[in-house]
Amino acid sequence: MIWVDLTNSPHALFFENFIKKHDCVVTTREFGPLTKLLDQRDIDYNVIGKHGGESPRAKLVESAKRTWDLAKFIDNKNIDVAVSKHSVELPRVAFGLKIPCIHVLDNEFAEHQNRLTLPIVNKIIVPEGVDKSVIIGQGAREEHLRTFNGVCEYVHVKNFNPKSRDWGLDLDDYVIIRPEPYMAAYFGSETAAQDVIDDVRNLGLEVVVLPRGDVEFKNAVSLENIDSLSLIYNAKAMLSGGGTMNRESALLGTPTISFYSQELLGVDRYLIEKGLMSHASSVNDVTKTLENVIDAKMEFRIMAKTAIDEMDDPFEIIENQISEVISN
Repeated sequence: MIWVDLTNSPHALFFENFIKKHDCVVTTREFGPLTKLLDQRDIDYNVIGKHGGESPRAKLVESAKRTWDLAKFIDNKNIDVAVSKHSVELPRVAFGLKIPCIHVLDNEFAEHQNRLTLPIVNKIIVPEGVDKSVIIGQGAREEHLRTFNGVCEYVHVKNFNPKSRDWGLDLDDYVIIRPEPYMAAYFGSETAAQDVIDDVRNLGLEVVVLPRGDVEFKNAVSLENIDSLSLIYNAKAMLSGGGTMNRESALLGTPTISFYSQELLGVDRYLIEKGLMSHASSVNDVTKTLENVIDAKMEFRIMAKTAIDEMDDPFEIIENQISEVISN
């Protein structure tokens, strides 16, 4: 049996087909729309613990509680191997219970999480664009690394079929804005999302914001718990201070601009080098870049299709590594 721990909303889409293909026990935590997304995908799960919010102390306390509760829950299960993506608790419980662990990582700057997990996992699956020297400095052993060409979001979009615009709103030419990951331990900057919204509205465009948590925004329509891939596919452009939705958008061929204010992840630089994503270093640069790319959707569609055809499926590597660690 395979233990999979889902700790963030994108994990529902990333692991969905893998979970349905294999004999898995799935754990998750209370965090935003995560359990609703699992329900929508008919994935059976066990809720153990919750996200600690913005406070470092609360993060520490909730993670410690969750580690203890997961250990009690998993100890009586017949687990052959554990698989996670940026979970802090699964690798630690697996290490303590002597369960082989396959760990997927695409954020080399999530330093707190990486230092707690990379030294104790058996295999680390990373996109080639990730800076290996950074994660080795955080405790990863080079011989444990397995790389693939592409990004994890390839899994999200490879079988995507766009749906019609049916969100109960009168939306035509709209731009999507996704705020920065302000609750993440690795993010320490101020949010610029409202300023971006205001500038885009000044261009005469409708703005749809996909919020995080309970933060409210003015001059925009907020949507939650929807088919975000279809929403992104039908948008004029995607502007985000985060990562996952930007990468999904880039692979869908929607003009995509990152306004992430900290050092860019290797997977984002990879997509920028392929011409599928732009980066704006200021709010003013966001709208300037938007004006340059907003009418080039067909060109982006063609480039995205070409890029996807050249990418690897990370689950081919994950399944090979599962077989390897079990046989050993």
